[in-house]
Amino acid sequence: MARTTFLAHYIEFLMSPAGAFALLFVLPLVFYIYTEARRRSRGGTFSIPGCLRLVRQAKSNLGDQYNSIAPEDSTPRVKSLFVYPVKSCRGVELSASEVTGTGLKYDRLFSFAQLVSSKKQASADLGGISEVNSEVSHQWRFITQREVPRLALLSTELWIPDPRKTAATPMHTKLSSKVANGSVAPGLTYRKGQSTENGVPKAGVASRDHESADRIEDWSANGGCLVIRFPYEQYGSIFGSATELITVKLPLQPGPERAKAKAYTYESMAIWKDCPESVNLSNEIEAESLAKLKYFLGVTNPLALFRVDDGNLRAVTRGLPRDLPDEKFKVGFADAFPVHVLNIASVRAVDDSLPGEAKVKGSLDSRRFRANIYVSGPAAFAEDKWMRISAGQPLIGHRTSGIAEYHAACRTARCTLPNVHPDSAMKDRNEPHATLKRTRQVDEGAKPHPCLGLSMIPLFQQGIIRCGDKIEVLEEGEHVYEKMFK
Repeated sequence: MARTTFLAHYIEFLMSPAGAFALLFVLPLVFYIYTEARRRSRGGTFSIPGCLRLVRQAKSNLGDQYNSIAPEDSTPRVKSLFVYPVKSCRGVELSASEVTGTGLKYDRLFSFAQLVSSKKQASADLGGISEVNSEVSHQWRFITQREVPRLALLSTELWIPDPRKTAATPMHTKLSSKVANGSVAPGLTYRKGQSTENGVPKAGVASRDHESADRIEDWSANGGCLVIRFPYEQYGSIFGSATELITVKLPLQPGPERAKAKAYTYESMAIWKDCPESVNLSNEIEAESLAKLKYFLGVTNPLALFRVDDGNLRAVTRGLPRDLPDEKFKVGFADAFPVHVLNIASVRAVDDSLPGEAKVKGSLDSRRFRANIYVSGPAAFAEDKWMRISAGQPLIGHRTSGIAEYHAACRTARCTLPNVHPDSAMKDRNEPHATLKRTRQVDEGAKPHPCLGLSMIPLFQQGIIRCGDKIEVLEEGEHVYEKMFK
């Protein structure tokens, strides 16, 4: 009876002006909260059909980097492995990685670039009258955390074809139009619809068009998927700001059908002194997402995303192995060399040298230095004299020794990029660069730049490296850095 009385009173309240006002206010509020929750979760946990996520399953091997330094002069071992699919964005930690002559697989495969305009003046003498003409040139130029620290907030995921779900061999077709026999040309557009001849569908074309469409949308047929995420904060809601997780998906090794459908173009992208022809696949990113990305990064110039063109790699011209004068070494979008090695004990030693008032004192994260191979075991700075090492297992193209050799091209010269915190993207005004300049100007050729870590060149075509692998120092000596710009 009490329940009936309560229900009656409840219905009576809802029928009253006060109840109607409450409904008008509460229902929209509930609906708003529900839709906001769904919108904010957009781009959350998901799977890529036909693919497996390439990631270290357990906790990070760098989780104990501050308190688990091995005894000095112990055996050097691979502590942790990182690849950075997009240059200067967050890396992916792995338990093992394939290594090629151009570095760890998937490392620096992509790079953001902004369009930079410059004026070039030319004067001409026209019958005693001097005339000056200004020509405006435009050039795509790569960007990094040096000038855009918020790149550190762009997380990346690697999804590779799952062999258990497909029997098809993933396309690893080179994107060069020459390799594709003209099927992928700069600026070529794709028109949907069935091919016809005199208005009559060609025999068998419908089936082929359907198969082609499947290959365009099939991630596994395009080498897998790169996922980029970033938190985009919006203002103007009744509760203030709201954060939306933006997700961008890109093919790792797109086949010619997808390249044609998305109208990829080949353009020159400047990276230091090189301007390799690279693949502009910005059409893969929705216009709205690209606009939000520009705002998030604080970039005002036109922004694009480029992929390495396997047929237009950059030549390594410095620090080459003297005993291999006829071999050619290549690199993609890495700064200058294929692989970067860093000794964790050396990072701890730099941390100890930081001034007491430094905010980063006692918590200098090794990830700031964006190495591929993090090493534990040797004493601090022992790697300064490494000239040649072996690590992992060679599979193809190894030298007669049958081991996975790496040539140390040079000590790694350091800029201010490690001043950027890898999690917050906040850039310290001084440290650790100021301390590095004070304590690590150890290479006459690199001065006035400080050095930390080693830049390496693999001396084999294909191999594999795993966390825990022993590193054998094959040769030691003295490095002299060769400057890029002279």
